[in-house]
Parts: sequence; C-alpha cells; structure tokens
Amino acid sequence: MAGEFRTFKQLQNEKTFEELNFFAKAVTEAYATSDMAYSQTNTAKDNHLTKKGLRDLMDYAITMSLVSRETCEQVLQKAIENQRQKAQEAGSTSIRHHKELMKKREELLLCAYTRTEIEKIAKDIAENPSYSIHHFTLKNNIESDRLTKSILKRAIVENIVSDEVMEKIIERSLKGIEIRRVKHKAKQYFAALKKQREENKKSKAN
Repeated sequence: MAGEFRTFKQLQNEKTFEELNFFAKAVTEAYATSDMAYSQTNTAKDNHLTKKGLRDLMDYAITMSLVSRETCEQVLQKAIENQRQKAQEAGSTSIRHHKELMKKREELLLCAYTRTEIEKIAKDIAENPSYSIHHFTLKNNIESDRLTKSILKRAIVENIVSDEVMEKIIERSLKGIEIRRVKHKAKQYFAALKKQREENKKSKAN
C-alpha cells in the first residue's frame, strides 16, 4: 500500500469515517501551511495519492468544515500561485472553484443549525438593531457574516420567527442603506423572501 497512489474513492473504502476525516484535515492543513514551492504534486506524492485524489481530499476537508476558514483561504492562495507560475494571468479557475466549495460548506453548516438555535439568533439580532451583523457572528461563533445572513434568511423563509420579528429584521437591514438603487434591490430581496415564507406556510397548511 505504501507505494500505491490512491484516489479519494480508494481512501473512502480503506478508511473509517473518523480516519478519513483525520487524514483529510491533516493533509489539507499541512499543504496550506507549507512553503509556496511545496506544490500539490509534492503533497500528493508524499501522501501516496494521485493528484486528483489529493484535490478531492482537500475539497472534502473544506466542504465538510474539517479545517478552519483561514486554512481554506491558504489553500486557495497556494492554488492561485501555482497556477500563475504556469501562466501569469491564471488563477480565475481556482477562485471560481473555491467559491463553489465555500458555498457548499456554508450550505452544510446552515443545515446543522436547529430551528431553536436559528430562532434564538434571529430574535437577538431583531431586538438589538444598534449592533452590527458581525457582532452576532462573533457572539454566536458563526463562521462568517454571510452565514449569519443565511441564518436570518432561513428564519424568515421557514417561518421560524414571528411576523413581528421578521419585520424588525427587515427594518434593521434597510435602515443603514442610503443608496437608492441598493435599497431598492434589498426591498426586492425581502419581498421575495416574504413570498417564499407565505408559500411555505400554505404548503404546510394543506
């Protein structure tokens, strides 16, 4: 086995869930913190993986939140730099792929929050409009402000909070927007959320 270059699928077959997660975390963190010259090719070889196997493993570590957000950014920066060594204008592919991974990561993180947790966070934000979204991100140990906003979206759309709390959330969100065009888009966004909320309410009633 030591001389075999494995795919991610082979790793899944040979390791337990816990072993796979430990390995994915260790390899991804080692790659992220290594010298810029230490490429994916080096990392794959040292861990007896195919290059695609390594990429799939690191993608898994990122989307499953096995590594920190900081590590995710380090992986991205190394990928961009390695691409640019081959072509000066390269890097857009890595950025696009990273955005897709982070979107999946946040979707999975959002699903992990219970309705009770979401209601508590949303009510706290609604009742304290003088504090920024970032304040509640830190207070509740949420990974990013974007995820906090996704929690609020879920609170509204899934009828987790009352109409009163929803209106307070919308009011605080619109309050600080001074540019008319941006405010108009924000109003359209919340109108769409309200529509989804009503549709979900009706579907549950039927």
